[in-house]
Amino acid sequence: MRKIPLGRSLFVALLSLGLAACASTGGAAGGEVEEGVEATGDEVTVQVVNDMVPGRTIVVWVETVPQRVSRRRLGSVPPNATRDFKFSPRARDIDHQLTAEIEGGGSETSLPFSLLGVSGVRWALSNPTVSLAR
Repeated sequence: MRKIPLGRSLFVALLSLGLAACASTGGAAGGEVEEGVEATGDEVTVQVVNDMVPGRTIVVWVETVPQRVSRRRLGSVPPNATRDFKFSPRARDIDHQLTAEIEGGGSETSLPFSLLGVSGVRWALSNPTVSLAR
């Protein structure tokens, strides 16, 4: 039987734990998956109302349109629930839209909206139009 030095086995164990932690959070802090350029730093609150009938859990994403410069996972919303999420937009002068991936297949998408001067966004899945708070 071959012996593995203690230092090497400890390194492998810590590396495995670190990779497992990243996998369980989607690869970024708070479970947020980010693609694209750096955020601006000022947060926008996104409120999502899951009023789908029949009720199913959804996973909400925010992305820039028409070119997908950035796409970020905001989180999940159970059936008949409302959740608030915060994110820092990459740029406010590019239109954004919200997408809900529906458990079991399918998706719903909001109409595009601008974040210029916006502090909050509210979206009920039953309507593709979002409400903006300035």
